[in-house]
Amino acid sequence: MKMSSRSNLFRLSLWITAAFLGGWVTAAAQTGPGASGTGRGNAVDLGFDQDANLSPAEQAAWADEKSQTILQTRDYVARLLAQARQADRPDIVKINCLNNKLMEVEAQIAAFEDRRTALRESISLGDDERRMHEYRVLVVVYQKIQSLRGEAEACIGEEMGYMGEPVVTVTPPEGQDLTGDLTNPEVPSVYVDRPPHGSGYY
Repeated sequence: MKMSSRSNLFRLSLWITAAFLGGWVTAAAQTGPGASGTGRGNAVDLGFDQDANLSPAEQAAWADEKSQTILQTRDYVARLLAQARQADRPDIVKINCLNNKLMEVEAQIAAFEDRRTALRESISLGDDERRMHEYRVLVVVYQKIQSLRGEAEACIGEEMGYMGEPVVTVTPPEGQDLTGDLTNPEVPSVYVDRPPHGSGYY
């Protein structure tokens, strides 16, 4: 039953990823290299402009190299999840967060491998337009996986920054001794002289 539930979640994640990626890539393809505009899409276009002169062989080599990198990212997130589960006091929130990120990474890796195959097919057919489109998608998917790595680290960011119980150090003013019992301080007596009655009679 658990395997069936995980399989359903994985298929749902793939469907959501495909829908999201389709919209993002369509927008990037419509703007194209050198398109005017502002925001993140413009930065992506700039990266495509810089890689526009890559040969088909260089694009295929880039895809092969990044394929190894994203597998390392998957293994890294999986290790973070395993460590969170094996903690003395497992945090269910962090475990769920890491588990979701791992599923997203796996879905993006599946999309990357599909596009890498499509890139090689377009190269073999000499279809430059399709080749550039597949290369653009690969870049977007790779960037998304790198982003997910950071999000996975953020899942346990609070735990990674934990350095033990806080220690408070008190420095007494010069000339004062704070080595005694501070829970029962001595309060000096204050003598107040009673002022005379206003009318002159008591």
